[in-house]
Amino acid sequence: MKRILLFSLSLIIVAGFFGCKKDVPISDSLTGTWELRQDGGGWGAIVSHKPGNDTLVIFTSTAYSFYNKNKLVRSGAYTVRRDTSFMYGQLKNRIIFDGHTDDMRQFFDIQNNKLSFWIDAYDAPMVMYQRLK
Repeated sequence: MKRILLFSLSLIIVAGFFGCKKDVPISDSLTGTWELRQDGGGWGAIVSHKPGNDTLVIFTSTAYSFYNKNKLVRSGAYTVRRDTSFMYGQLKNRIIFDGHTDDMRQFFDIQNNKLSFWIDAYDAPMVMYQRLK
């Protein structure tokens, strides 16, 4: 009986060790330089932007900077947390700029080196950036 218990306990520990993966903090996945590729939505058409348009967002682990044609437009601190999107009815990555938790709720997603931002409303605009580095 002791051998079965010891074997079971060992198996659980080994499975837990190899089965667990370390999650990358959400803000670390944002870190880098991103260039605008699409914007629009809501009631308007989606506009595509060519590479080299110099409309960038740069994220560090705690700060952001938005540039339009290489000119700084906005910068500050941000935080990320998991929150339920009203639009999707599930947990998504919410970004909060400069501690403004009462502003319109903005969410983001990263897939295939593409960063999409959207406001949590059906007719709201969206933007999509491509990772440069």
